[in-house]
Amino acid sequence: MTRSLVLLSGAISLALIHSPILAAEAKSQASMPERHLAILRTSCQKCHGAEKQEGKFRVDDLPPVITNVEVAERWQKVLNALNSGEMPPEDEQQLDGKAKADLLDDLANVMVSARKSLSDQHGKITMRRLNRREYANTLRALLGAEISVSELPADTGAGSFDTVGSNLFMSGNQFEQYLALGREALDEAFERQAAASDSRKLRYEAETTTPLLAKLHSNDLEAKRRGELWIKAVEEAAAKPENVAIAAELRKAAPSEAIFRRSWAKIPGAPSPESFGFNTGENNADKANRAAGNVYMHPYREYYLKQPALDTGAYLTINNGDFNSWLTLLVPFNWPVGDYLVRVRMAATEQAAPERRYLEFGIHPRHGQVMSTHHVTGTMAEPQVIEIPLTLTRKHRERDNRTLFIREKGTADHIEQSRRRFNDGMKRNGVGPEVAIWIDWMEIERVPTANSPLSPGLAALTIPLDDKSKAPSREALRSSLEQFSSEAFRGRTPPPSYVDRLLALYDTRLKAGDKHSAALKETLSVVLSSPMFLYLAEPGEDQARRPLNDQELATRLSYFLWGSPPDATLRDLAERGELTRPKVLAQQTARLLDDPRSQGFLRPFVYQWLNLDRLDFFEVNQALFPRFDDATKLAARNEVYETFEYLHRENASLRDLLKADYIVIDSVLANYYGLDGVTGDAYRKVTLPADSPRGGLLGMAAVNVMGGNGERTSPVERGAWVLRKLLNDPPPPAPANVPQIARLAGKVLTTRERLQLHQEEAQCASCHRKIDPIGFGLENFDAVGQWRTEDSYQATTADGKPDPKQKKTWKIDPAAAFHNGPEFRSYFEMRDAIAAKSDSFARGYSMALIEYALGRPCGFSDEPLIEAMWQRASGQDLAVREFIQALVASDAFHTK
Repeated sequence: MTRSLVLLSGAISLALIHSPILAAEAKSQASMPERHLAILRTSCQKCHGAEKQEGKFRVDDLPPVITNVEVAERWQKVLNALNSGEMPPEDEQQLDGKAKADLLDDLANVMVSARKSLSDQHGKITMRRLNRREYANTLRALLGAEISVSELPADTGAGSFDTVGSNLFMSGNQFEQYLALGREALDEAFERQAAASDSRKLRYEAETTTPLLAKLHSNDLEAKRRGELWIKAVEEAAAKPENVAIAAELRKAAPSEAIFRRSWAKIPGAPSPESFGFNTGENNADKANRAAGNVYMHPYREYYLKQPALDTGAYLTINNGDFNSWLTLLVPFNWPVGDYLVRVRMAATEQAAPERRYLEFGIHPRHGQVMSTHHVTGTMAEPQVIEIPLTLTRKHRERDNRTLFIREKGTADHIEQSRRRFNDGMKRNGVGPEVAIWIDWMEIERVPTANSPLSPGLAALTIPLDDKSKAPSREALRSSLEQFSSEAFRGRTPPPSYVDRLLALYDTRLKAGDKHSAALKETLSVVLSSPMFLYLAEPGEDQARRPLNDQELATRLSYFLWGSPPDATLRDLAERGELTRPKVLAQQTARLLDDPRSQGFLRPFVYQWLNLDRLDFFEVNQALFPRFDDATKLAARNEVYETFEYLHRENASLRDLLKADYIVIDSVLANYYGLDGVTGDAYRKVTLPADSPRGGLLGMAAVNVMGGNGERTSPVERGAWVLRKLLNDPPPPAPANVPQIARLAGKVLTTRERLQLHQEEAQCASCHRKIDPIGFGLENFDAVGQWRTEDSYQATTADGKPDPKQKKTWKIDPAAAFHNGPEFRSYFEMRDAIAAKSDSFARGYSMALIEYALGRPCGFSDEPLIEAMWQRASGQDLAVREFIQALVASDAFHTK
């Protein structure tokens, strides 16, 4: 290292020590420790110093404190070169393995801190549009309409929430999209209102509709009996000595069993079908043939026909390629949009295993998702009736979207899995799976809304919405347009000039040939694509920082805790200037959290905070894990939501997400987790046995499924997730130019051996020594969150088939040690160690809440707010509502 670099580094160090200003900045800015600078001086100075700069790059003047983008880019080049192994060159002295790993670890984290520091908005909130979720919620609150917003641009940037303003910009062509969506919402709202008094009901009897088994005619049982007698008589005729030769010829010539059976009638002396009762208006030969077909039917069909109550219902079956596996109900196309109730009368058979007593419900049997799962607790003696709420919208116009289905849980159109289950049944009993669920009938009823309050948007329109009534007066039309705009703009009255332009548009549409209702909807759609509707417009014209007024505070609070506009209560308090009073604000915060609409905060926040989108990144291998079907996946996802909702409902401790002696589950997950005594569809708190690995996020199936690829676990994914979400110690992003674990694919190694070989590279060890031990501690959970004590790996041959000679089985060893931390011998000890770091978890949770609520990244300037939230919650055992109350009461929440 040159003398100039030594002097420069010394000068920087003295400046950092003696300058209060620089020292203060260093606390909020990223800086490299001195020991790493010394390594770079020793190893890199020769080629990248003051006298020689290979690649036009110097390290002797690298500032240790990253204060701007240019310095950050220079340090990133150092990180990339070391990670790739490019530097130092092979013919130069190499860095000590541990020292290099430490340098890379610190530098990677410094770069993460630098990005945070350089992007810190210092509390500035970007003016933003409503995201897709908020837009749909706002239309629902205003009009009572449900529309799909999937075609709008995505809202999230890398690693951020969908509320962050920097992601929520507006392009020119989006206004056309909003105009079209506004028209669609108005069409549905008007149609709902026109059919407010409409009441309809339709029942499908299971025995008269196409069941999951090919439907048998009502007289099949009698036909089968007659067919048996007829075939027996024909066979007796064929056995006569004078008929043996012709019977043999017929057998030889018959190209199919059906033709062979028909050929028996040619045998001299064989009885006619008429003599066995086939003479009641149908072609006798066809009728006899069908009867013969029933005699030689598939064993499972014969088994099905022997079941009781076939005259009043049908049984759900399992598809093996020959039989269907669902019952469907087609909602008539002339039925209007609106709220419906689906009812099903059903029972479980005596032979139904506990895991088969579940019914799945959805729309579109072949390609639709499971919408709900229901526990079948009724018996054949006392069937039960369940009610399932359903909303039909204008998007349900197509036949497939009007076809409702019910089926046994786990019998979706995974043909290979279904065949496996069918064949397992045949091996067990020679027939096939025992029938488990009997259906009496399905019913759908439209719920009238004539006596329900109008949505605020429609209530604001005090004029006729149809074309049959008398046209509205000019005054009434102007008043309605003004009131509707005020509702759409969340209480802000539009200027008269704006209403004048709306009236002019309405007149133009009438002159163009539109009728009143079409012209009105076209005019109102302009309101719904206005910036006053689409934007959360808090700033003043000069964009200066200032306190929010009461109306703006009401909007911010409501979109934070409901994801939708403020209701009449909030707006009334804001208009009276009372919402900014601390006591009133705290009461309203509690009220919003108590309201069912708080799901509009709890679910999207949890989904994004915990990265639950990973549940949909891949398909679970159904052949390996048949129990983790669509319904179980839905229940596992809902367990995360329902647990978080329970915490807020009870104002319980955030610590319960790290470790708890209870879980919040339904009967589907209780069966999956092996817990007895849980029946019904409702999620409820269930106390765990003392030795249960469940309780807290780490024991949830959804969390463990996300830490794998649907076939095998990934200790790296799991460990990184724990560091990011539970320990508030996120590892830096994996560099693209380091050796990949995939290079070890095909080697017959245990999971631990595979990762330990990966750590032999210093640039890999810098991250994996922190990540992998936590992942090892979670290895007792398999790829779908079931507890296990053994694992195995089997290589494949060149044609992709399992290689029996290349297989290894091992006992799970969860023992490891946190990097620079304590050792643990089991998953339970590791969980205890993580639970002991609840303060770190609380800080990370606070940071996530700040970003979500304020719509901007949480930066270094938010440290006082993070501390205040943690302090307030700590005084109440980290009660979850205290974090929210502290945030809502803060200056940051009240300031634009």
